[in-house]
Amino acid sequence: MDVTSKQELTVNGMTCSHCAQTLTTVLSALSSVENVDVDVTSGRVILDVAHPLSTNALTQAVSEAGFELTAIRERAR
Repeated sequence: MDVTSKQELTVNGMTCSHCAQTLTTVLSALSSVENVDVDVTSGRVILDVAHPLSTNALTQAVSEAGFELTAIRERAR
């Protein structure tokens, strides 16, 4: 799968490396996601994706992992 864009998420509720691993596992399972980079300290998650994911899909995945998605931003490659 070719990465065509990046999406930056701001996520509340992460406090440790286990939180990062849980979120990485859930987001990696989404069909378009090629790579997940989680920074617990800043609450930022960078997704490399084949095509941008919808707000609904990302909100649901983050919520199922036990966290709150507060912002999504498209990033230049």
